[in-house]
Amino acid sequence: MKASKRLTSRRNFLRLGFYGTGVGAFGYGSLIERRSPRIERVTCPLPEAHEGLDGLRIAVMSDFHHDDFHDDGLIGGAIESMNALKPDLVMFPGDFISSDVAGMDALVGHFRRIESRLGAFACLGNHDQWNAPEGVTKQLERGGVSLLKNAASELRSPRTGERFMIAGLESAWSGDPDLSKTLRGVNGDVPVLLGWHEPDPFDSITDGRVLLQMSGHTHGGQVCAPFYGAIQLPRYGHKYVAGLFGDEQARLYVTRGIGSMGVPVRFCCPPEISLITLRAGSEGEIAA
Repeated sequence: MKASKRLTSRRNFLRLGFYGTGVGAFGYGSLIERRSPRIERVTCPLPEAHEGLDGLRIAVMSDFHHDDFHDDGLIGGAIESMNALKPDLVMFPGDFISSDVAGMDALVGHFRRIESRLGAFACLGNHDQWNAPEGVTKQLERGGVSLLKNAASELRSPRTGERFMIAGLESAWSGDPDLSKTLRGVNGDVPVLLGWHEPDPFDSITDGRVLLQMSGHTHGGQVCAPFYGAIQLPRYGHKYVAGLFGDEQARLYVTRGIGSMGVPVRFCCPPEISLITLRAGSEGEIAA
């Protein structure tokens, strides 16, 4: 009997320890990590032919999902931090909402405070296109953000005057992305910076004008296990989870996103504000 009681007590102790660890991890992920965005400074190398874009600074923020948890403090602070980075342009690669377009109301006020030399641009994510594409579009316009829906706009580097295109595609999961239509009429020697919500279709791009694709969608996994990584990933987001990928011809950057979806928690995967600097003759690197 005594041995049986000792065994039961040990099991209860282990069970309480397991539950206690889980509750503690959830509390940390919900109250601390989810609200502590990290600035990722990324150096993206340029091909020789486009060294005129050297020094161009692009801020990237994705996956707000603002109707889920209405993290106004998080978003407001993130916009302030982004402005302090003094970007030349801003790209938002989608998923402003999860399902309810009313979540855009507060975002509009934050977006109006964006400071960027060349403006702020966006493409829609799968949740935006599934639920309220017209509503999200109108709200982005109210916030001063230009939506690129299978569309491109010509810009010039504020440092050198070098021409380039900023382009955006519809969601690969829920839209009808058409890169050839988007770039129709673009001169063959004009480089393209592309916003596309899902990262994995990067492998399908064969147009040599695309220097850089900027994506979100994965949340970096949102909840990751130490020494293992993302526990669950979405369709079109299994191969390229977070960070800088590609070769000397074209690069892909995947941000972990700023918001959370499903559960108000991030673990081993903090929210991200990205600053990508295009550099001639660099190897490409990411520095926290």
